[in-house]
Amino acid sequence: MRSGTKPVIDGKRSAASRDAMPGDPLDPSRARLGAWALYLGIAVSVSTLIGGAIFEVGPFAWSQGLVDRLFERDSIVLAGLPVVALTLWLPIAVLGRIPRRPERAFLCGMQDAIDPKRNPNWKTRLPSSDARRRTLRRGRRIALVAAAGVAMAAIVGYRLTGQAPADAGRPLPRVTLAEITRSRVADLPSPVRLVDAEPGYDRAWRRSWRMRTSAYEDYYLPLYAPRQVRTDPVAVVMLASYPQSSEGIEADPPVPPLDGTLSAARLPAWMRARMRQHGFEPARDALVFRRQRLDGRMPGTDPAGPALSLIVGGALVFSCLMMAWISTRSLRAMRPAR
Repeated sequence: MRSGTKPVIDGKRSAASRDAMPGDPLDPSRARLGAWALYLGIAVSVSTLIGGAIFEVGPFAWSQGLVDRLFERDSIVLAGLPVVALTLWLPIAVLGRIPRRPERAFLCGMQDAIDPKRNPNWKTRLPSSDARRRTLRRGRRIALVAAAGVAMAAIVGYRLTGQAPADAGRPLPRVTLAEITRSRVADLPSPVRLVDAEPGYDRAWRRSWRMRTSAYEDYYLPLYAPRQVRTDPVAVVMLASYPQSSEGIEADPPVPPLDGTLSAARLPAWMRARMRQHGFEPARDALVFRRQRLDGRMPGTDPAGPALSLIVGGALVFSCLMMAWISTRSLRAMRPAR
């Protein structure tokens, strides 16, 4: 008996083992579906990780909150490790340990996608099929065309968002907190000059984070209208950023009128909990006012637009190229051994 084969009794496999063996029939359609399901899952996971890191949503936001509670500072690397382990490494590790059985053609296709050389002797194994080769080549072409299209769209978005606005240099529109609370965020101008906001310096929450070799501190503090009760939910939360080497908000306190941009707040549950610990409760539909030094004038080109076009476009291009690389890897594994 060859090494690694299962015991056979009367021409049939022993009932003690049901693992799939070379020569067992395998449904190629279901196996192909399983392989592409794995490819799609990997692409979605990578896109979710990148999007979560940019917009602080989903599993990444939960991991960020855990890192902040443990270390009292932000770290993209530490926050990303458990998310990558749960969304990428753990599913692949589990798939690698599931027994291969011919009636589980869908799972076998996923396992072959992880390691195309794992069992090269399937009687009707997917990589030995001409239809499979055509499907892989077609998928690779589609992924490459999609990558080129996304790259062109990102370049166009970069050029459009990089143009200076027509109202650059004009005086900022003056608004009050009462006007903000009565209006929808889509109807509000941005940037604006807040003329009656009173920052709650004694309730500021400092959040430390790092980008490459530079360290920063974000200060979140409530903005109150005149004569507003300090226990009421806060409609506008101000965000002021400083390099960590500076003296921060203590040396440069925001004094009304305040210049900055308004946007809908993306405050995960862990961030709201931190704000409550510092004595203020953001309203459910709270806005974030990001303080900027605009000297009362409309700014020129906003660097956030071009940067976002490059980051999102780069993430999508990476996902498409990864799909093409996986198809190429599977095609190379299908070549007959010499």
